[in-house]
Amino acid sequence: MLVIVDMQNRILDSADENYIPSAKALLSQLKNRLDYARKSAEVVLFTRDIPIEYKDQAEEITKLQIIRELAPLNREFVFKKNYFTLAPETLLEIRRVVEKQKLPKEIEVVGAELSICVLANILALQSVFPAADFYLNPQLVTGNKWNAETLKILQEFNIKEK
Repeated sequence: MLVIVDMQNRILDSADENYIPSAKALLSQLKNRLDYARKSAEVVLFTRDIPIEYKDQAEEITKLQIIRELAPLNREFVFKKNYFTLAPETLLEIRRVVEKQKLPKEIEVVGAELSICVLANILALQSVFPAADFYLNPQLVTGNKWNAETLKILQEFNIKEK
């Protein structure tokens, strides 16, 4: 299973507070990994961060959309979140959706803001898929700070590097 965390237009916009300068360079590698997942019939999940101030308003603004090069297909799943991590009820929904196909033995998490959203979501997903092995490729994640430290912390949670 492949989980793509918060790869939204805002991380490419230098005028946005969530801008990540290294994100643009990551796109082609992520696209290659996504293409591989699709060819291999992996389950693909996307998280989409909708800041709490947009929760009850129109949230379909351009900066909150998933980057076009990574746009989900109809058979793929997009789960919205209003905080750093997916809500407990969303995690349970993910479990139900995925187990209809088959519980994954391996889960790779990729995407943006390694030290916040990737970290939070990989730990949350471990709680609903405790038997799965989790992986993270340092070349497929990005963030603004504490990247090396976050990778070390994730090793303590049995997240393996690919």
